[in-house]
Amino acid sequence: MVVTLDIGGSAAKATAYDIRERAALASTATPYPVAAGSVDPGLFDPNAWWSTALRSLSSLAGELDLSGGRYVGVTVSAIRIPFVLVDAGGCPTAPGLLNKDRRAVRQVREVTEAFGANALYELTGHWAAPEFGLPKLLWARENWPNAWSSATTVLQLHDWFVFKLSGAKVSEPSSAAMSQMLDLAQGTWAEPLLDELDVPVGRFPELRRAGSVAGGLQIEVAHATGLPAGLPVHVGAGDTHLSALSTGFSRQGVPVVVAGTTAPVQVVLRSPRSPSECFPLLLSAGALVDEWVLESNAGPTGGVVAELAPLTKLSGEQLEQALVSRGFVVEDRIDAPLTVLTGNPCFGPVGWENTLAPTVIGLRGTDSGKDVLAAALAGSCYAVKSMLSCLQEVGHRPAFVVATGGMTASAPWCQLLADVTGQEVRVRPLGRAAGAAGAAVVSGDGAVASVDNDEVLVYEQRSATAGGHLEGHARYERLYKILQHDYEPQPAGDARAR
Repeated sequence: MVVTLDIGGSAAKATAYDIRERAALASTATPYPVAAGSVDPGLFDPNAWWSTALRSLSSLAGELDLSGGRYVGVTVSAIRIPFVLVDAGGCPTAPGLLNKDRRAVRQVREVTEAFGANALYELTGHWAAPEFGLPKLLWARENWPNAWSSATTVLQLHDWFVFKLSGAKVSEPSSAAMSQMLDLAQGTWAEPLLDELDVPVGRFPELRRAGSVAGGLQIEVAHATGLPAGLPVHVGAGDTHLSALSTGFSRQGVPVVVAGTTAPVQVVLRSPRSPSECFPLLLSAGALVDEWVLESNAGPTGGVVAELAPLTKLSGEQLEQALVSRGFVVEDRIDAPLTVLTGNPCFGPVGWENTLAPTVIGLRGTDSGKDVLAAALAGSCYAVKSMLSCLQEVGHRPAFVVATGGMTASAPWCQLLADVTGQEVRVRPLGRAAGAAGAAVVSGDGAVASVDNDEVLVYEQRSATAGGHLEGHARYERLYKILQHDYEPQPAGDARAR
């Protein structure tokens, strides 16, 4: 049995997976604490997240009630952009910056002016954007000088949890890729880039491949969780990489839509490609040896849908006020059918530079929150269709698409994705997929995550919907691009109505 600690943006999840039976035995999810008062929404507390992870692991061990001999190891999956600055004693010196935070816009210019935008992409497989780790690190150095000078190590979020479990400071390529500080071709930290920006490469830990043993579970962690002391702690991988692997299809070169809070789309390659062949897709090492990954991302589609779910019974002025209070823009200058811009269909450095707040267009007094939610679900699928089109532009035209993540718990959404994309969509039920990728990484056997055909749900496009969704997708992209032209960046947490 392998335990996977999955660190997402809203909760710490823990899953136990039986390698022999190829089945999840138990799973827990513990939300992070909500801080009281006025809190910067772009920050998180590393220690609070670690305490939450301990509670999730303890709940899991309590549900299992198994002897230590059943455990093979524990590994970590985590969102990929955040990092933690730690001092010589292993204590954080500052809060962490979340994925969605865009405060490092000026540092993006600093990076490109110092190194060159094309050279940056060729070296790291990632173009310049304030969401990625390198601009955020430069922002932290400038704005938190005491925290920077006190820090001896920069740990990616994955690394922080491996360190807290085992005491070992190590990093892993698929997890660290969106730090934008890796030399893609060499598989090392990007020393020429870091030198140019006066960031000491000595502050970054040793890179190890996913599945390697970092160390044994520390005694104090064992006491807090009920897991056995000394249990091997294995280096894990990026959350999207492991989510794709858990479907059982990613190694076939099939695009995987990880429809969670955001909507990344990944495809695994069995041989490396030059970044110049892949632009604007992001390129990284895969979780398993000799794998490479191409990726696009439609942004916070699932997060937008979650914000709308409590509003289904509202209408009129009450609905509009609720939307604005949740950070939505209500656009009243454009005459169009009800459309919710749920995700960004314009992938690349220019499209991301002008990422819009979630926007509701064509809202009328007769529309209910349920209508808005339905439009947002359609919008999420339109944005994903645009991401799949990015793959097609670099020559990848699959026979079918695989979907996973929280959105796939809704059969109507899966059917909608098939209707919108015009492609067969295959889904492995989340209960069957949970923990499979972590078990594959720990065991070193990718086949552990393989899937039986009889457990796969298949959704095919309904021909009667094809024309309407072609028109809807075209309208979605057109409206998004129109509004990008008068985009005004807003501080995190702000909302406005045009």
